[in-house]
Amino acid sequence: MTRIPIEEEYGFQYWIWETPDRFESARDRFEDAVGDEDFFYNNPKDLDLGGTWTQIEYEEFMSAVRETGISGHLHESGDSYIFKVNLEEV
Repeated sequence: MTRIPIEEEYGFQYWIWETPDRFESARDRFEDAVGDEDFFYNNPKDLDLGGTWTQIEYEEFMSAVRETGISGHLHESGDSYIFKVNLEEV
């Protein structure tokens, strides 16, 4: 199980996406889903990526980023991504 903390720009909300995929597969599936130039976030469940999405508070988001070394951003096709972070900078 991979836990991916994701910040949502539209609505200023924070999520944990739990997926049975490994990081690389989850990231690729996410990028495929948001890669359409007409993509605009509406609801994480609309992404149909499998797994579960749980809304969390900012403090829990930051804690999850530090724990997992992963962070994501969700908005439009040009600025939605998942990446591994440099934990020394978090």
